[in-house]
Amino acid sequence: MRIRSICIMLLMIAMIAALASAQTEQSIQRAAKGRVSAGQDEVVSFNADVPYSKAIQSLGELSKKLDGKLLIDRSPLQVKDKVIGINIESMYWKDALELILRSNQLWYNEYPEYTEIVSFEDVGKQAGDMTQKSTTSKETSQAPAILPGQSAAAVPAVVDSSEYYSKVREISISSIFFDMNKTKLAESGMSLSIFRGKDLNLFANITGASKVTKQAFFASVQPTGPNLAVSLDAAISMFESEQLGEVLARPQITVRSGSSSFFQVGQDFSVLEKDFSGNTIQKFYPTGTILTVKPKIYKVGDMEFIDIQYKVEKSTFTSSTVTTVINKTATQGSLTLLNGEEGSVGGMYSNEETTVREGVPLLKDLPWWVFGLRYLFGFDSKQLVRRELVVLMRAEILPSLEERAAKKPGEKDLIKDVRQEMQKDINRRTGK
Repeated sequence: MRIRSICIMLLMIAMIAALASAQTEQSIQRAAKGRVSAGQDEVVSFNADVPYSKAIQSLGELSKKLDGKLLIDRSPLQVKDKVIGINIESMYWKDALELILRSNQLWYNEYPEYTEIVSFEDVGKQAGDMTQKSTTSKETSQAPAILPGQSAAAVPAVVDSSEYYSKVREISISSIFFDMNKTKLAESGMSLSIFRGKDLNLFANITGASKVTKQAFFASVQPTGPNLAVSLDAAISMFESEQLGEVLARPQITVRSGSSSFFQVGQDFSVLEKDFSGNTIQKFYPTGTILTVKPKIYKVGDMEFIDIQYKVEKSTFTSSTVTTVINKTATQGSLTLLNGEEGSVGGMYSNEETTVREGVPLLKDLPWWVFGLRYLFGFDSKQLVRRELVVLMRAEILPSLEERAAKKPGEKDLIKDVRQEMQKDINRRTGK
């Protein structure tokens, strides 16, 4: 009996030493990575009576946010009503995860896309199965281990990611964020409509208002070459010169098929919030001109087309001592475009109220102490400015890496082609 008690005591001392060593090792690893201390949003606190499932769910949110990996729990404790059984106070979230897992006879395996929680027994089995490995070359991936009771035919084949990325297609998306002043446009007696012509380009039809009998303008703008992003540059330049609108951004994004891309011109503002552990953290929200796209290439027979899932946003924020308000104009949807085709998203209206001083020139701007003349010859007028955000998008499928590598060096001189296109554009504008 005495020997058994001594063995239990030695085992407990060994576990405590292992936990202390793990904590020191994690601190050394963070210091080696240039992260000696953790930020406020990376520190967690848990009581010993917190349910295990809730703690793992909270740590999984941090893992997805900070490491970009999902936390998958395959342990037996996932379906049991069990607490973590250990107090954690102001600890780095990865250290807290390891401490909780060690205390419950669990551990984790890290993969490129996710982190898997397993029991100590499963870790031992996988370590035993991975002792026999063979490599064909330095560039060839190692073969997966065959688990007990699993046939060799059931083992999934190892996919070389380099072969996959060499064949995946990329898409170039060019867009224009055009903010149009509808109030000034109406005062000028004009209206704008965008429609699709016989080809893949968009056309701008600018006509007079209802009181104007004949058409004022008709702009049918063709691209000067295939390298131009959009086909409405001339019409937009005319609107900018007349101060009827402005271009907020001209993003040009290249993204792989099936992947998403994010573009922002603006700033992020922070708000103090409470996280799941009760810690005060700063959470940032993006504002400005924001574009999020996720294109994917489909092929039916010889026809290739692109499905674009987009999210467009124009937002500003105003903060006060009580709250923070986000003024937002946003939309999301999907477009189906052919290779090189253009699409438009419009109808996103916003109203701005401004105060303007009107009256007799010079006299309306006099100071109040000059006999009160500013009140006799002027007044404050509130004007409502109505604006519309129009987004033009063009999608073009780019050659894959294999197709680009198959071309001979010097087969295409991009700089020379661009110079020729610019010279053609200059000759067309000057009439030569």
